[in-house]
Amino acid sequence: MKASHVENSGSRPWFPALPPNQFRSPRIARFLAIVALATLGLLFSANGVKAGCAVPGKVAAAPAIPFSSPAAEEAYLHEDDGPNEPVTIVGLWHVVYTATYTTAGPLLVPLVPPAAPFEFVQSYKTWHGDGTEFENAFVPPTGGNVCFGVWKDLGHGTVKLHHIGLMFDPITGNVANVFTVDEVNTVAPDGKTYKGSFDVKIFDATDVLAAGTVLQELKGITAATRISVD
Repeated sequence: MKASHVENSGSRPWFPALPPNQFRSPRIARFLAIVALATLGLLFSANGVKAGCAVPGKVAAAPAIPFSSPAAEEAYLHEDDGPNEPVTIVGLWHVVYTATYTTAGPLLVPLVPPAAPFEFVQSYKTWHGDGTEFENAFVPPTGGNVCFGVWKDLGHGTVKLHHIGLMFDPITGNVANVFTVDEVNTVAPDGKTYKGSFDVKIFDATDVLAAGTVLQELKGITAATRISVD
């Protein structure tokens, strides 16, 4: 019985077997080169190429590169910038409060009217992006010159503030009064100034939430200038 011969198909070449010396023929070499090139062309034809994660499709055009030049990079980085971008009140400001209306009370101020409007106080005020606010007034620390507030954005550069603080007796150091300041301010289009209105109300020292009887009220206008790093 003859032993059966099993041919290993895995070792079979993809082109017809030829005697070794046939490869030396220029005609055969050219033929094999043409066959190889034709096969590669079929493999990479537009209809046969797969794009992405094995998803059939045509070869996509190369995407535009935004950073191809300094000018293009600048335009890409600031493509959303423009004159309609809203300004913000967040930052540090110097504020002047001018009283245009006052009543009698714990603060010894002129009654307006009949007196003319007057500068009530100046301060350094910081508006934080988280909706809180801090103020350091140009008054003696013994009387209370630091206070805090919360604010919300009303849109179009306008904000509303509710501010609360303490007034101290400069002799005893005890809390003399609680006060609130409610403001509505609008930032200028260039973001360098803002102006608006304020309403100060003074309460008894025990009224820590400023929800009871108003002992005195002062109203007026605000004018602020931004303090910048540069």
